[in-house]
Amino acid sequence: MDAETNPLLIDSTLPFGLPAFGAIRAEHFRPAFEHAMRAHRQELAAIGANPAPPDFDNTVAACDRAGALLGRIEALFYSLTASATSPALQAVQRDVAAPLAEHWSAVQQDGAVFARIDAVHATRNAAGLGPEQRRLVERMHLGFV
Repeated sequence: MDAETNPLLIDSTLPFGLPAFGAIRAEHFRPAFEHAMRAHRQELAAIGANPAPPDFDNTVAACDRAGALLGRIEALFYSLTASATSPALQAVQRDVAAPLAEHWSAVQQDGAVFARIDAVHATRNAAGLGPEQRRLVERMHLGFV
């Protein structure tokens, strides 16, 4: 199943971007998670390898945007497993638990990304950030620490 045929990987045309629930099957989730985790790692690798000096936009805001697809799939998956579960969804839940835990652990231990976030955090008071931006820097830094 590829990104062109998996309904979890196709942008929704429904109102409010709602997923096409009628087209989603349990077997769509594992490949969608794998695809989204790969994409997230690539986004973070690009942030970590950015040669520009770290600042709010190229580091913190970029990290905040990274993983949007994975977040969307996780939100849908956990909503379904909590409200409309089935043996097939429970099997997927068992199957993806370890890879997702490994993924999020690797994200939080990404040294290159943390170094950039740490640099932005160190200069947050002098960087002319707004209160919301400063709060995001502090929360993201705390999450990594």
